[in-house]
Amino acid sequence: MKKILISILLLCPILFFAQNWTQNTTFPYAGVHHPITFSNSQYGYVVTGSNTDNVYRWEKATDSWVQLNSFPGGVRGYSYGVTYNEKAYMGLGSDLNGYPNDWWEYDMTNDSWTQKANFPYSGRNHPAMVVVGDKIYMGCGSNNNGNLGDWWEYDIVNDAWIQKSDLPGNDRHHPFYFSIGDYAYVGFGHGSIPGPGSNPSASSYIYNDFYKYDPSNDTWVQLANFPSESRVAGTQFSFNGKGYVLSGDGDDHSPLDEGEFWEYDPLTDSWTQLPSHPGDAIWAPGCFVIDCNVYFLLGQNTNTFPGSYPLNVYAYKLTNDCGCTDPLAVNYSSQAVIDDGSCCYIAGCTDPLALNYDSMACYDNGSCIAAILGCDNPTASNYNPSANTSIAFGGALDNLFSTGGYFTGSQHLIFNSSENCIIKSAVFYSESVNTITFELRDNNGIILDDTTHTLAIGQQRLDLNFEVPIGFDLQLGASANSGLYRNNSGANYPYDIGGVISITNSSASSPGYYYFYYNIEVEVPCIGTTTITNLNNEEKKIVKIVDLLGRAAVKKGNNPLFYIYNDGTVKKKLSIE
Repeated sequence: MKKILISILLLCPILFFAQNWTQNTTFPYAGVHHPITFSNSQYGYVVTGSNTDNVYRWEKATDSWVQLNSFPGGVRGYSYGVTYNEKAYMGLGSDLNGYPNDWWEYDMTNDSWTQKANFPYSGRNHPAMVVVGDKIYMGCGSNNNGNLGDWWEYDIVNDAWIQKSDLPGNDRHHPFYFSIGDYAYVGFGHGSIPGPGSNPSASSYIYNDFYKYDPSNDTWVQLANFPSESRVAGTQFSFNGKGYVLSGDGDDHSPLDEGEFWEYDPLTDSWTQLPSHPGDAIWAPGCFVIDCNVYFLLGQNTNTFPGSYPLNVYAYKLTNDCGCTDPLAVNYSSQAVIDDGSCCYIAGCTDPLALNYDSMACYDNGSCIAAILGCDNPTASNYNPSANTSIAFGGALDNLFSTGGYFTGSQHLIFNSSENCIIKSAVFYSESVNTITFELRDNNGIILDDTTHTLAIGQQRLDLNFEVPIGFDLQLGASANSGLYRNNSGANYPYDIGGVISITNSSASSPGYYYFYYNIEVEVPCIGTTTITNLNNEEKKIVKIVDLLGRAAVKKGNNPLFYIYNDGTVKKKLSIE
């Protein structure tokens, strides 16, 4: 059936949560790979990346971003930076002219830049860079001469460089690195020859060896190899006496299966795997730490073609030392010794798909009631005594969970339906003003129902009213050249809607794609209902008759009167004589 409608209704996006990670405000500017990222106790910073000179600052208290003055060293990519007290130090990388060896100090308090002593040797892309005490150690990387394995010390106080002992393993670029206590740790990365952990079937030589550097005597010690797949091009940090590596590429220089997160304990020389970040593994991302949270952001998603630039910002709480220290708050933590500004005073259900979702609640109290979709009318032929709602929502709630873009090809969602129902509406994102036909199809692609809308630019909810039969591998699609938004990674199938519809996959040949239909509204209407009245077969009796002023009255013509009956009903009558 055809239903021609015009819709311009715009809706606000809904943030969601995945595993132990939470999502913050999306990065509001163009995404980059190899961002320089660092932080202090209040702010996180993103500097350059992808041959840009932009500088951005995120404020934790307001979860908001601002753009600052540009990096004075010019456009830059494949560079890194570190912090010491309230200052950050960065440089090297590459620009449009080659491999600069400049070195810069950024004062986070005053938002000011000072150029320091240039690095005295060859410039390079993606080196290792760590702070130990009041010294910065930098080495490895690559340039036109190939991979490097040298190691240098920068004296912050004296603004001077000195060369130290080389890394004892193979030369490499894009290693993982961090500092813990009095030591620097460096390992993994991409070399030029086979080495520890390299995949003999791959053309890239990715390593899993790991080393500790002692600045006090300029010596290296090889530690246990990394216990999982060799890796390169992720991000890293240290916190509270441990080191962490996050995301990146695997032993064939293609993305890891997921955004793996590992913790290193120097006391036992051992690694522990933590929950992966949401979405796909990311090449050359950034991260920074504020209080007890690490914030993961940017980089390039090479699972997509062409590669895409995620803008989501995810946070992971590393310890319970940070939390709410106000005993009056609903999320008060007796373990917290640092108040991280998270105190919440409204408890309730925070699941937007639950029947009792409370948009004001900032703390989930475990009260959420899952939707069980069905007819709740006992007189209907399709009555479901377990049902608690006739309308439920589901699917991906919005398009913020991962990367994506507007799409003009022909793809669709695949779903099963266990009961006759109606897909009443869904949210769509349109690139332009466009007239699009939305289609419900069977498992052979034959159209069962459709409707046509003229869309406005942006986000809008559209009425569909598709009559969905019981079936498997049904399809939700749209006419070609739709220009609708779809996510190209990160979809978490199956998506259940009230136990009646299960979205199991998409038609894409690659996993993780999600097409067009967001926050889908589904209804199970009641069928064959019966209205039961006057069960005792008794006639209503008049209890009282009153006039317009409420005074007792008798039946009398030509005046309006109110008749009050014994079942509580009231009728107004006017008799004409």
